Amino acid sequence: MSAARYTPAMSESAEPLSVNGLVMPRDFPVASFEAVQRRIQPFAQTQNDLYIHFAGAWNAISYRYLSLVDDGETFTGSLKKHGSSPPAVERYNQERALFGFFSNGFSVFEAFFYGMFAIGALVKPTLFPLTTAADQQRVTPARTIDAYSRAFPGDAIVASMSGIYGDNAFKEYREIRNVLTHRSAPGRTFFLSIGSAEAPASQWKIRNIPLDESMASTRRAHVSMLLLRALDATRDFTDRTFS
Repeated sequence: MSAARYTPAMSESAEPLSVNGLVMPRDFPVASFEAVQRRIQPFAQTQNDLYIHFAGAWNAISYRYLSLVDDGETFTGSLKKHGSSPPAVERYNQERALFGFFSNGFSVFEAFFYGMFAIGALVKPTLFPLTTAADQQRVTPARTIDAYSRAFPGDAIVASMSGIYGDNAFKEYREIRNVLTHRSAPGRTFFLSIGSAEAPASQWKIRNIPLDESMASTRRAHVSMLLLRALDATRDFTDRTFS
């Protein structure tokens, strides 16, 4: 089974993103994404060395989100056709899609926090160092929140980013991405039906997640909700800071 590939016909929103021309699914927060992009775009002429970090991160948010969508649809399509206990090659295809789904889901937020660090650097570069490769590698969600806490104490953006970092959906994506990347290709727990009762959905041996047809769509909705919160808060922050 081949992985899904992006075509405009797969998407539902009307206008392509200005940063890369992609037409995004309707659950991607296009309005706030574009508003932040427009607000920061002028720095391409005045502080391009920092702007390129923001632009790369903003590009990555959209790429990773679209990859999340494709991987989720690939997994769900395979599950519908082959079930959760398929032959070896199809099981590999499902696991590959799950790896991409959770890796891209977490990467959406890593890119967001990196973009926020770059925005901070446009205002207070000494508190948001991005000059060297080592500086750039040290940027993490936690470090970004800490830098904003010091640079903009009491600003609403700090509480917004902290809320995302502490959200259960964010924590789940982070945990699963780390397990899949660094430790394990987990097994599955299967259940048998008794009498006329339908057997429960098989479970993935990470957090005992049911591998049913709602697994990917539910978690995609979590990413969409958190990203909307993140980008709405960023839009408000950049409007206050750069107006």
